[in-house]
Parts: sequence; structure tokens; C-alpha cells
Amino acid sequence: MSTPKHITKEVRYEPELGQMMFGQPSKQFAVPEYVEAALSHIRGEVCRVEWNNRQEEFDPFGNTGAQYKNDVFEANAYSWDETKEQPYNFKWKDFEVSWYKYLGRGMSMNRHITPDETAHMIEECLAAARSKEKDIL
Repeated sequence: MSTPKHITKEVRYEPELGQMMFGQPSKQFAVPEYVEAALSHIRGEVCRVEWNNRQEEFDPFGNTGAQYKNDVFEANAYSWDETKEQPYNFKWKDFEVSWYKYLGRGMSMNRHITPDETAHMIEECLAAARSKEKDIL
């Protein structure tokens, strides 16, 4: 049985016109579905933890301008400041992902990441996000 192409094939990224004109620089490779799903899961946990901490909406993966950073990863919402270059929206170790305006749109990455490495990324990022949750009881 062969491995599905979307898991192992490195696909060059081609940005949409609006992203080429108005977006931050894109990365070399298209983001496979398993990486997008991982980032969506990390996003959900960051939003949950920060809601509990702040009691207000906070989404550094959306089109909000919010920024989030801990010792393991960082997430930066799309920046509307045209004078400031945004090198990435998500960074874990040497792995970077960029998107256009919100997670899931115009996504590109700087290097290939395997499903096993993606699972490791999820574990590390979720643990780091959860460690920032305040005990509010």
C-alpha cells in the first residue's frame, strides 16, 4: 500500500493574487491537511486557556492583531500594518507557517514536517499553552 501523496509530497506554494499584492511573504511549501488540523487544535486550546485567564476573546490565529508567545511556540495574527513585515504567523522550533488573514487561508510553510513530527509539535504546544492557565477556582 502506498502512502497518500498529501502526507509525503512537498508541494510548492502558489499564493493567491490578494496575498501576493497585500499579504506578508509566503513560504516555500503548501501546508498539508494534517498540519492545518494540528494548528487548528493548538488554536482551540490557546483560545480556551486565554478565555479562562482573561474572560474575553483572544485569538492569535485569526484576523485580530493578537500575539501569543511562550517558551515553545508563538502565534501572531495577521498584521494590517503595511510598514512592518511579518515573517510568519506560527513558529515552533525552526518550523514556520504563514497564512493570509486567518488560519486556513493561503497557508504556506518553510519546510516539510512529517506526521510524527507534527504529533510531537502538538504535544509540546498543548502542554506549553496549558501551563499558562491560571488556577481561577
